[in-house]
Amino acid sequence: MLTFALAISVSHVQANVDKQAAAWFMRMSEAFQSQNYDGIFVYSHGNNMETMRIVHRNLNGHEKERIVRMDGSRHELIRDGDQVICVHSADWEGDINHRIPAGPFAKSFVRDVTSLGESYDLTMAEEDRVAGRDAISLVISPKDNYRYGYRVWLDKETGLLLKTVLLYRGKVLERFQFTRLNIAEAIPDDALAIGIEGELQVHYPMLTQPPEVVEPKQSAWKLAWTPAGFVMRMEGIRRDFGGDSQASTLTYTDGLAAFSVFIEKIGNQKFESMVAQQGATVAVSAKTPDNHYVTVVGEVPLPTAKRLLESVVLNSESK
Repeated sequence: MLTFALAISVSHVQANVDKQAAAWFMRMSEAFQSQNYDGIFVYSHGNNMETMRIVHRNLNGHEKERIVRMDGSRHELIRDGDQVICVHSADWEGDINHRIPAGPFAKSFVRDVTSLGESYDLTMAEEDRVAGRDAISLVISPKDNYRYGYRVWLDKETGLLLKTVLLYRGKVLERFQFTRLNIAEAIPDDALAIGIEGELQVHYPMLTQPPEVVEPKQSAWKLAWTPAGFVMRMEGIRRDFGGDSQASTLTYTDGLAAFSVFIEKIGNQKFESMVAQQGATVAVSAKTPDNHYVTVVGEVPLPTAKRLLESVVLNSESK
């Protein structure tokens, strides 16, 4: 899934990245953090489509945000600075460890695109209108078939993201689009307060957990192959992966896309190979001959994930 809370330095942009387009990316990043806005957006991924409301406020440099699911059971996501909580009505019977899809607004989607030009071409496209607002359009085209492409629309007045489309070989896998947007001078406190009445369930959603459960440590495993432009962002030991066990974790990013590899010792337990895809996010797993279970999860095409799975080997340099 693509984020657009991005930081990009024009001085790092390579020749195949249009400087005007890069400047719009800079403006988009600032708009997400600094603008006050209240809007309704649609987020579709795979066979799922959800309608959500987002209210965002920056008051003296402190960000607060509320995301409300408008379809189905009552869910709300409250972000206050770096703290994120998920709120449900008391009678909700879902999995407490579920993820809350928040489209490009979730912190877990933040990327560093200073090296965007190594893997993508970034160009300006024709101007358009989205949610009744004049929009600037950008095209992000991958240089190979190992990653997705993107089309984004930004508000011409403020630089705020209005619409994104994630593509693979011409097929739309995910779409985000505002249907109503109010750029406000001020957001009142009650617009950011929890809107579910009665007894509540409150928990920390999974999207906040990965940085907290991975112990930095050189892994006993490595990838013999990665697509050009992907670099390791994190490696270590992830606790409580599949219960009380541990899993070696490798996470890579190319600036826009990211994927993680988990390697867990399973002994003689029976684990079936698995292939799953939800929108742009894929997951593939397989058991190795030496009784390890390897899983690749990320925002890469399925053929890429399968090749990454086959590329996991022992790291002779690990200690």
